[in-house]
Amino acid sequence: MGIVSIRDIPDDFKLTDNQSIVREAVKSGQVVIRDGLKSALSEIVYPAYYLDFETTNTAIPLYQDTAPYTQIPFLYSVHKCFSAGKIIGHSAYMADPAKDCRRELAENLIRDCGEKGTVFCYSHFEKQIIKGLMKLFPDLEDSLKKLIERLVDLKGILAKHFYHPDFAGSYSIKKVLPVLVPEMSYEGLDISDGGEAMAVYAWLVKGKYEGEEVEVVKDSLVEYCSQDTLGMVRVHWVVEGIVD
Repeated sequence: MGIVSIRDIPDDFKLTDNQSIVREAVKSGQVVIRDGLKSALSEIVYPAYYLDFETTNTAIPLYQDTAPYTQIPFLYSVHKCFSAGKIIGHSAYMADPAKDCRRELAENLIRDCGEKGTVFCYSHFEKQIIKGLMKLFPDLEDSLKKLIERLVDLKGILAKHFYHPDFAGSYSIKKVLPVLVPEMSYEGLDISDGGEAMAVYAWLVKGKYEGEEVEVVKDSLVEYCSQDTLGMVRVHWVVEGIVD
């Protein structure tokens, strides 16, 4: 049709809902908020928890009795808020690279996420990891299932109801965070993306780091994961403020 810019796509040209919201935002240069955003946010139950996992999966298994490419969670971060943006606690669990700590991780996760309140994640990844832990530890299945029932996908809410023209077509937290919370950034962190975190942990297990460097690397992993959950807290707070 000779159209090379989103701005020039005709209004009567059929697009998906996700494509349509991008076109509207690009053409107007304004944030687009769809009906239903306020309703979706109003269903949040406090205290709310913001959860992120870091995992690794290697061709050659890192631990006994694990298959190639098994997704092994080794770290999580949880921020706890009593209202949007109001943090009342933070918990993190970092595995001991010398052993398979998935059991201990699961038990700590159940404790740190409490018994009530919305548990935010960013995509369906956290749900998949918890389901994997359920299969691995049947005796924890009931507690983990209850945790899954409390999960709310913040990315899913945004993708359905909210778009900023500076997102550049992506709802990745790496794209959304600097737009909505410009004072927060992954720049300057020793570890700044999930792929790097996966590799660094595998190297920890393999003994690449020695002495004090081990703790420095582990602290860097926790800092990166905690940035993800703190970012979720701040993004949610900003969106709540826009809706109000």
